[in-house]
Formats: sequence, structure tokens, C-alpha cells
Amino acid sequence: MVVFFISCNSGNRDQNANTDSSVVTHAPTYDKSLINGKVTDSVICRSLNGGSYALYLPSYYSSDKKFPCIYFFDAHARGAMPVHMYKGLAEKYGFVLVGSNVSKNGTPWQVTNDAVKMLLEDTRTRINIDTKRIYTAGFSGGSRVACTVAIMDGGVAGVIGCAAGFPSVEPVFQNKFDYFGMAGDYDFNLTEMEQWDETLEQNGFAHQLLISGGIHGWAVSSDFQTALLWIQVNAMKENLQSKNDTLILALKNDYEKRIAAAKSLRDWIKVHELSDGMVRVLDGFTDVSTYRKRSADLVACNDYKNAIAIQVQLQQTELNQQRELAKQFTVQDEKWWTRKIAELHQKANSAKTQESQMYRRLLNYLGLVGYMNCDHALKAGDLTNAFTYLKVFKIADPQIPDCSFLTAVYYMKKGNPQQAISSLNEAVSSGYSEVSTLITDPSFNSLKDDAVFKNIVIKVQANNTPK
Repeated sequence: MVVFFISCNSGNRDQNANTDSSVVTHAPTYDKSLINGKVTDSVICRSLNGGSYALYLPSYYSSDKKFPCIYFFDAHARGAMPVHMYKGLAEKYGFVLVGSNVSKNGTPWQVTNDAVKMLLEDTRTRINIDTKRIYTAGFSGGSRVACTVAIMDGGVAGVIGCAAGFPSVEPVFQNKFDYFGMAGDYDFNLTEMEQWDETLEQNGFAHQLLISGGIHGWAVSSDFQTALLWIQVNAMKENLQSKNDTLILALKNDYEKRIAAAKSLRDWIKVHELSDGMVRVLDGFTDVSTYRKRSADLVACNDYKNAIAIQVQLQQTELNQQRELAKQFTVQDEKWWTRKIAELHQKANSAKTQESQMYRRLLNYLGLVGYMNCDHALKAGDLTNAFTYLKVFKIADPQIPDCSFLTAVYYMKKGNPQQAISSLNEAVSSGYSEVSTLITDPSFNSLKDDAVFKNIVIKVQANNTPK
């Protein structure tokens, strides 16, 4: 991804904390036609360039009062998905949620840049947003977009990053912001996020990395609630919102519950990360001496030292294995991959916890490699290799809907619409939800008026907006 520049606010975070950075110099006239208490899947931007976003306004939203806002960037332009997922939390804590329906992986950087600028301009003129409490959140490539906006724009108070870290280029930490990262134990981007968490510590950022069960995806609601509590308590420390003892206690209880669960599993690295994070965010609000001592004791504990040593070794092994899997994908045949994938599964099932998790992440990473190679071959018109890659992709990750979708593209390019429809139905059953990709892919142009295809589009739309 290329870093793009956002020019909506200026100055650093400290300046933004004391100054309303809104560019509006006169009393704005907010849009009173927007619906409260219900997700609107598509709000069309007033700009001539169009574009849209999903929106949730709390039921008690009023344009007479400023509300904090979270801008969501999904890897597949599914703006409505996170808004639907977290609308209950927005209602509970009083946040406006905005999900971009434009930003997605593979989009040229200038297009993404223009779309983000249009999104910010449109929402800030139509909704009474507290410009001191603007947050960005993203999943996978969308997480990198969320980080880039915060890095380049001085008006972002914090970022909630799911399943990916910062842009691939070296970021310049010219603007400070709070960062709450989340990843699953089986997420192929976990090692990257662990490394970024260390970088944030070294650069003096308020930060927390929450690792929980799961693969590459948006965080479950309970984890996102932890993130919302965390950013609000940090906002209290930074004098961006009033102190609220109920929220402070809720975050303290959340940490204690997670620490107890990690301790019961003897996951000493997680116990240390959570104890350290609890001390950082709650120090000054409540007594954290017990957790400070626990963190210090853990550092001196042999179990913790051994776990850290294993983690460091496995991180390097994992990176090496990722490179090797990517290298071999286009070289080896189906039989070789069948044996290799079976071997990875066997190791994942028999190894000790940390190593087992690494092998599961490698299997998930192979799904990513499969997608990228299949997509590239299809776009290049290399149908022979595309067919081979699709078979390997299917072996690596039989449940992923992207494989069935790309198989449908393959059959359309081969002139077999019946097989394509069958593959699309399989994709829908597996949860395929990329509506914009389906309806804009030129491979399906000849099916646009087909009743069966239209019904598939409706089903994909339903997958895109979980209720």
C-alpha cells in the first residue's frame, strides 16, 4: 500500500486536543433527514464524485450536541458490515459510526485518498461530530488505511486496528494517536502486529494489543467493546472527555477477567501484555500496584522467559515459512501441495500450543497466497495456471468463499455460465459478501439480466449486512 495524504486537519495531536480543528468557520446547518437508531447501509455523498457510506446514529443523537465518531475501513468496501456488527456498542457508549463503501484492497492510492477526503468532508458537514474525538478503525488492508489517515492527518485521536498493522512503507510518527490492535491467535498477520506493538512502545504511543481466539477478520463484539472502553478511558486521561468512574471500572473488570483467563491457560505472555496494558491505561484512576508487581514478577519468571524465547524463535520460523510457501505456490503440483498441507495440519494438531498456533497461521497464510495467485492469473488470462492454483487454493482453505468466487470467474472466462452459477451459489453458502466486486466484475456482464444471478446478488447483499 502507498501512503496517501489527508488534508482535513492540521497540526499535532496536542494542538487538536485544545483547538476545534473543524474547517467550518460559520454555524453549520446539519442534515436533519438522517435516521437515528437504525443503520443506513448507503448514504450518498453530496459531492459530485458520488461515493457512499454506511451510517449509524445513536437513537438519542441530536445535531445540537457533538458526538464522537468512528470511521470504518473494510478490506472489501463492506462499510455496512462493521457498522451493523457494532451498532449496539455505539448505542451504549454514544458513538456515531461511519463505514466507507469505497475503500478496499487493490484500489489505486489516489482513488482511496480522494474517497477518504470526500467521506470526511461529507460527514463533518452533515453530522455534529466532536472533532477532538475522531477515531478510525479498519480490518486487514482497511486497518492500514485507518492507520495512514491517523499518521498523515493531525485530527485523529485513536485507531482500532483489526488483523493488520501499519502501511508497508515506513511511517513517520509526526502525529501521536492512541492505538488499540486486535488479532486472533491464528491470524497470519499476528507476528506483524506484535512487532508493531513493540514499535509503538518505543515511540511513546498509548497502545494495547489484544490477542484472542480466531482467524483473520473483524473483531467479535466483546473484543471491540474492550477497545471502546480503552479509547474512552484514554480520552479521559487526555482531557478529551469527562471522567466516568463506571467506564473506568468496566475496563478494569474487563482486564481482570482476561488476565484470569490467560493465567488459567498458563499463557504468561498474554498475562504480561494485559497486566502491562492495564497499568498503562488505568494508572492514576485506580490502584494498579498489584498488576505492576505481577508484571515485574513475570519478567523474572522462568516460564515467561521460556515462552518469550520460543515466541522469538517461532516468529522467525514463521516468516521464513511464509516466504517458502509463497515461493513454492506456483512451482509445485497438486499432489505435492496435498502432502504439504496434510503435513501442516498434522503438525498443527500435534505440536505444543505456541508452535501449533504458528502452523495454523501458516495454513491461513496459504489461503492468502492462494487468493493472490489465482486472482493474478485470472486477470492475466492465464486460465491454465489459474485452474491449477484454484485446486491448491481449495485444498489449503476449503471453507473460504473467495475460492468459490474465483472459480466462478474462471468458468465465465471458459464460457461455462452454468458452472459459474454453481460456484457462485457455493460462495454464497460459505458467506461471500463482496457485493461491489460481484456486480462490477466484467466477467459476469452477460449474466446481469439473469434472474438466478440477480437472486445471488441479493443473497450476497444479505451476507454483507449481518443483522
